[in-house]
Amino acid sequence: MKKIIIMLFGLLLVSGVYAETKPMSFGINFGMMTDDSFKFDYYYPGVGVELDFQLGDYLMLSPEVTLYSIKFEFDTLLLYPGATLNFTASNFFIGGGVVKPIAISGGESYSSDFALKLNAGFLSPSVKFTAYLITAFDNLFKSGMMIGASLGFRF
Repeated sequence: MKKIIIMLFGLLLVSGVYAETKPMSFGINFGMMTDDSFKFDYYYPGVGVELDFQLGDYLMLSPEVTLYSIKFEFDTLLLYPGATLNFTASNFFIGGGVVKPIAISGGESYSSDFALKLNAGFLSPSVKFTAYLITAFDNLFKSGMMIGASLGFRF
């Protein structure tokens, strides 16, 4: 957990230097995630922050961290730090990256292996809508996938 916090502060520091020369935006997003059955027996409302670094005309690097609860109960929280590389065309984007699921419960934390995150969505100067899929590398596109959507506000 300590390493992740240090990594996030490092990303913020680098982003400040990078922002001097390249376009960058900061975003806060709100969303919902569920498993691939779409039964919503378990659903995960979340809030997250992200930085979007525009790398040239068509690429965008987006480090992010999202905090989810389970059914709006806060006994266990799920933290998903990660980063995606997106292809941007006009107001749309599509891309992929990795996330590191971390569960925080009862003052302890547990993490699992890195997972693949694929996303696509709509992008404007002030709003970002994202639909995404998260799947484990050892069980790629099989059972246990998480599917979600978020609406973000960019600054």
